[in-house]
Parts: sequence; C-alpha cells; structure tokens
Amino acid sequence: MMASMAAPTVALVSADLILASRLRAALRGIAGLAVVAAGDVPPAHTVFVDLNEQADDRIALIAALRAAGQDRIIGFCQHDSKGVRIRAMAEGADQVVTNGALQEAAIRLVGVLPRD
Repeated sequence: MMASMAAPTVALVSADLILASRLRAALRGIAGLAVVAAGDVPPAHTVFVDLNEQADDRIALIAALRAAGQDRIIGFCQHDSKGVRIRAMAEGADQVVTNGALQEAAIRLVGVLPRD
C-alpha cells in the first residue's frame, strides 16, 4: 500500500499504477492520494473505485462504503461499460466517469474547479 499521508483526502482503489501516478500528479498540491486495496480504504473525503477489473467485487465495495457512510464515491470504467456504470450507481456511487475523464473529475470533485 502506498499512502501520501496518514488520513488522505482521496483514496484510489486500483491496481493500475500508471493511472495512480497520473491521478497523483493531477492532485499534487490539491489533495493527498492513497492507493489502496479494496479492504484497506482509509477515511477519505472521496473514494475513487476502479471498475475496469473485478467489477462485481468493486461494485460490492461501493455498496459497503455507502452503507458505512462514505461521503463521496466515484467509480470509473471504460466508456462502453454501460451495465457496470448502471450497477455501480444503483449500489451507491455518486458518479461513474470514463477512464479518460477521471483526472478532470478528480480535480473538480475535490473542489478546485467549479462544477458544470
């Protein structure tokens, strides 16, 4: 597990280290980022959940995070994964964005840019 601070502002549930690096760069100076396994989600303002792999398990994680009172849960997946997006939203994701929109969404969701 890699964590940038003890109580990160943003947690990322993903095994994609390239994506994690890009997201960390996008949030540099804005928010701390912890890259974690599904069972190790720390207290965080926002949790991003990678739905590109292990979608069923990650959707169950979204439901568990919502039941535990997590404030903001954002899923992300490929643009053509409509069924995954619908299921994630039904289980409690606040939003599901495409992989390509993740970095901009992350910056917006931690309050740096105004929402459209």
